[in-house]
Amino acid sequence: MTTAQMPAILIVDDTPENLDVLKAALKRDYKVLIANSGARALQIASHDPPPDLILLDIMMPVMDGYAVMRALQANEVTRGIPVIFVTALTDTVDEVNGLALGAVDYITKPFSVPIVLARVRTHLALRRAQAEIAERNARLLEERELIEEVILLMRDERNFDNRGMRYLMSSVDKTNGDVLLSAFTPDGRQWVLVGDIAGHGPAAALGIPLVSQIFYRQAGSGGVVGDLLGELNGAMFEKLPAVIYMPYALVEVSPDRQVLGIWNGGLPGCLLFAREKEMRQFAPTTFPLGLCANYRLDADDPCIRVDFPQDGRFWIFTDGLSELPGRTEQCMGCDGVVTRLSRMDKQEDLIKLWREFEAFYGSPQFPDDMTLVELTP
Repeated sequence: MTTAQMPAILIVDDTPENLDVLKAALKRDYKVLIANSGARALQIASHDPPPDLILLDIMMPVMDGYAVMRALQANEVTRGIPVIFVTALTDTVDEVNGLALGAVDYITKPFSVPIVLARVRTHLALRRAQAEIAERNARLLEERELIEEVILLMRDERNFDNRGMRYLMSSVDKTNGDVLLSAFTPDGRQWVLVGDIAGHGPAAALGIPLVSQIFYRQAGSGGVVGDLLGELNGAMFEKLPAVIYMPYALVEVSPDRQVLGIWNGGLPGCLLFAREKEMRQFAPTTFPLGLCANYRLDADDPCIRVDFPQDGRFWIFTDGLSELPGRTEQCMGCDGVVTRLSRMDKQEDLIKLWREFEAFYGSPQFPDDMTLVELTP
């Protein structure tokens, strides 16, 4: 191994004898740098490249080891260099102080050379491992960002038709695991699908392009909901990992917007408000998509059909909203969401409602994907 390839060890001590002993012990395997003062140590440590490890005495004039350690920690360039204190201070309180400042180890004088060498090898190995992990994490992050870009490009948002609806979505990651699709069939029916794919991030979002493609193709061909849900279930079950499934709610609005067909496959929030705040809540009547191989609907089962009065509003929300934790640890709960929606005026801005949820949680960065949809006649 050439000198340039050797790890660099900086020895900091104001006693020449200590410097000589440590240098003699280290020079065969390491590039040794010497500093006989705290100020000189900081100069050497700031060079490019910085040393791989520092052996630092504490009791030095003008600038002691504690002061050097604080200066190293305050500098972004030197903060990550592992420091081992090598000192005559043997009290436990001194060792605690040194480690509290950020040192990785503490060796007392008179020291054993084999012990020093063993500690140096250990901490250099840890630093190499940390660097490898950081490099792998950086590569994984780059790959994740690329996957997210691909998923976003594959989503079919051009066919999304938001007539007769308002909505808000919040994503934990760049790729939202919640699904919101809306389209009109050739005969004027509106289909709105809200799904909550298990998990979040790229794994959860992986199924969205598949779901979207099937949904808009079926809507464009004027299909029936039973066929749509059967195809969605089969595609998710066959093409996606078993851990990826989708609780959902699908609403079909009649061409005259006077009748709703409701299929609830596991979402907590399907609500109809009408006639001066009268409320009907529709519990799940079927299974999430992607859990089993066969999913066929007979006639309207398990569809629920209800009138959609002119003063009505239909709400759908995912469990990210109902399970939103408050600052006191108590979740919002379905009842809390329903209570707030019952007070909503038709002209009230949904953003105002979202701000209330942020205040309840204590941050605009929600812990789960959240979707809220309002349909009107």
